[in-house]
Amino acid sequence: MPTVDKLLLEEALQDSPQTRSLLSVFEEDAGTLTEYTNQLLQAMQRVYGAQNEMCLATQQLSKQLLAYEKQHFALGKGDEEVISTLHYFSKVVDELNVLHSELAKQLADTMILPIIQFREKDLTEVSTLKDLFGLASTEHDVSMAKYSRLPKRKENEKHKAEVAKEVANARRKQHLSSLQYYCALNALQYRKRVAMMEPMLGYTRGQINFFKKGAEMFSKRLDSFLTSVSDMVQRHGEDLTTGSSL
Repeated sequence: MPTVDKLLLEEALQDSPQTRSLLSVFEEDAGTLTEYTNQLLQAMQRVYGAQNEMCLATQQLSKQLLAYEKQHFALGKGDEEVISTLHYFSKVVDELNVLHSELAKQLADTMILPIIQFREKDLTEVSTLKDLFGLASTEHDVSMAKYSRLPKRKENEKHKAEVAKEVANARRKQHLSSLQYYCALNALQYRKRVAMMEPMLGYTRGQINFFKKGAEMFSKRLDSFLTSVSDMVQRHGEDLTTGSSL
């Protein structure tokens, strides 16, 4: 099937079978887009939820590291070095958690919010106008059927004029609703391109910003600390090996 750029508004007034057939193509596209958008939002919400969970998890980790010194170990001799090291690690985790929290907020603002706005505004608008168009079309068909069943006797001229007025009002209402509906379907074809890209720009930029800030904050300052801790772990490992061989 050839690509259709847009629905012509003048064809909306004609309401021909060809126009209705073309309209069905746009409606099918809008339905597919709605289903895909819902699935995409679910995937993005899962990512956002995982990021929020990371924030909560790192907060709990930091508290648990600090809780080490409050434990009443029966054999706590020489734990001062471990306590001070875990305190420092707790500080590192807290600083990392600030970055995780910033990332979570950025994902909410630049990834989740745009796709929700697209769904609630653009897709909901198309769905609402589709319903209104359907009601207006049904009302028009009913009034036309009512007019076609009128007897042609002269004594019914007044009633005939009333029904004709009803038909005219129904036709105007249908024309107006069709114009609004066609415009919304046309606009959706352009907005969906931005709607799919904007959230992923927010996601990618947020992740890049997170890693950049993390590298700037920790790479140099933590090098000596991590080396010191590694040496300490290695030393205790060697002491354990020596002690167990005696």
